[in-house]
Parts: sequence; structure tokens; C-alpha cells
Amino acid sequence: MRLSLKLGGHILFDEEGRVLKERLRSYGEVLRKLYWMDHEVHVVVGGGPPARRFIEAARSMGCSEAMCDEIGIQVSRVNALLLLSVIEDFAYPAIPSSYAEARLALSSGKMVVCGGFQPGQSTVAVAAVLAELMKADLLVVATDVDGVYTEDPKISPKARKLERLSYRELLDLMSRGSAEAGTFKLFDHVAIKVMERAKIATVVIDGRDPANLLKLVVEGEAIGTRIGP
Repeated sequence: MRLSLKLGGHILFDEEGRVLKERLRSYGEVLRKLYWMDHEVHVVVGGGPPARRFIEAARSMGCSEAMCDEIGIQVSRVNALLLLSVIEDFAYPAIPSSYAEARLALSSGKMVVCGGFQPGQSTVAVAAVLAELMKADLLVVATDVDGVYTEDPKISPKARKLERLSYRELLDLMSRGSAEAGTFKLFDHVAIKVMERAKIATVVIDGRDPANLLKLVVEGEAIGTRIGP
């Protein structure tokens, strides 16, 4: 299987910004297993709490949103380098900083790890474009909730998990601004448009347990929320 994986920064750090080392090592083991099982997997890592703290500091000092975006991108690349450090024996040895560099890295036969690429674009959008470039069978978004909800499940007791939805339904849900934990933090308009134009099958899973990736890819278990045409 060809797989583009978006690894949310929130699942690699606690709220204080400390690295969850055991979870990071577990992801290294899971990715190693998938690689040696001949699954083609490439990973995009988000900024998470460290990026949020740097951006908040920059914004409080009057920095432009473009500068805040750039700071978030740089932090996501450091996070990607952190993941690379635990899988360097089978991964491409550098963090691509553009789609041109990513395309070159994809031809290496190694697992590619990226962070953000450009201002105004989320790391989910990067993972979606990566999926398009590699003609992925699946885009997996591993985050700190177990799927897409009608409302923020961390706040609303009325939140209902959605098993399946279309790209248009996801866009409508995100546009309401009511499902922050399950949609807005995960998807932006650019990501959804790329998913729609390339007809990329997408699954949102609970990334707090790295074993869920094996359940999805190897065991074929129906977990999370599926998004498609």
C-alpha cells in the first residue's frame, strides 16, 4: 500500500511541550515494520504545542501573520527531524523544504519525512499534495481524537462521531467552525480541495496509539472516520 501519513504534532508532545519519547519510539517501530513489509509510507509532521507557543510569542510581539506562519513551518521541520532521528536507518536523510525537494526525495526509495512547506498552508495540505505526488492509496491523518465529530468532543456532550463523509460534507462542517477538535485543527480548504481533485481516500484515526496505524493498514480494521467522494 502507498500511504501518506500526517502525524499531528499534538500527539508527539504533551501540553507543556515535552516530547512523548515512548510514543515517538513506538511510531519508529510501527513505521519500521510497515517499511519492511514493503508498504510505501511517507510522513508529514505537524508543529503541535511547541509551534503554538512560538507563534503566540511572535504574535504578542507584533509579528505579522506571515512571519508567524514561517515560525510554525520551521518548528514543524524540527519535529520532522526528531522523528527522522529514530528511523534514520531506512529514511531519506534530509527534511525536504519544498515540493520540488520532496519529489526528488520520493524517488530515493526511502521513507520521506517532511514538515511544513509554505505560509498559508497547513501540514495536512502538505500531506495531501504528497499523497497526490506519490499516487497514494490512502491519506491517513493521525491526531488526538478518534475521528471527525459534528462538534468538538472535548467540549460538547452532543458531539457525534461521523463514520463516513464526503469532501463536500467535510468542507461544510469545517466552514461552520463548530467542530474544532475534529475538523478545523485537521483540515483547511487547501487540503480538502487537493483531496477532492485527486480523489484521495482519507482516514482520520486516533494517533495517540501508534498501533492504530497497523490496525488500519495491516489488519484492515475499520477505525476512525473515512472521507471520500
